[in-house]
Amino acid sequence: MQEVNFRNPRLCDLAIVCSMYNVLTPFNTSLRVLKESTPGGIDLANLAHRTYLLSWLNDWGCRHLSKESHPIASSAILDWHNQFGIKLFPRGKALWELDTLEMAVLVDAYGSLKDRTGARPTRGGKKLQVDIGPTAASKILFAIRPEALMPWDEAMRNEFDCDGSKESYLKFLTEIRELTFRIAELCQENGFSISELPDKINRKGSTVLEIINEYIWVIVTRKCKKLPSAKNLALWANWSS
Repeated sequence: MQEVNFRNPRLCDLAIVCSMYNVLTPFNTSLRVLKESTPGGIDLANLAHRTYLLSWLNDWGCRHLSKESHPIASSAILDWHNQFGIKLFPRGKALWELDTLEMAVLVDAYGSLKDRTGARPTRGGKKLQVDIGPTAASKILFAIRPEALMPWDEAMRNEFDCDGSKESYLKFLTEIRELTFRIAELCQENGFSISELPDKINRKGSTVLEIINEYIWVIVTRKCKKLPSAKNLALWANWSS
């Protein structure tokens, strides 16, 4: 087995990890349901789309936005969309294509989204106010701009030395963009572009950022830090039965 450094990836590691991801978690199934329910992309002005989005967030671990709180979270997301939706960069742009101004608008939008009220549960007879928070905010942005944005969780924030603030979100995306550059170089060395990577690893319909998210989630969040070496992979591939 070989220690994995996700900041210095091998393409074969990406392929292996993405296969593992589908075994370890049903997350891609729920993401596919979200995509099929919102053909053409999520429109946050559409109540049904926000309902699908919130159900998907629950599937992806954002349990603080409980089903009972969906009307509160839905209203908060709509208010946010009315303020920031038109300001965000257009769909279809990749992370490495965003300019400085687009990144600045994005991090302000993230900061506003994470601080909005997503739930008002009652505990011990007291009414509490729960924010959407950094994890759910990043996942919402990932859902509406999957070509460019990465979700994160607490384990990823710790790994990247991020505190969940909008400044740390910019730091995170900057590091992810640098990672995409390294992966793009590996793809070029192997005769194809980074945009072709999902198809090359049998993940047609996925974005590059989805692939990278799965890669980091398995290694960092699930702590799977060792994978078969290239030598072992070659040996096993030659076994006839």
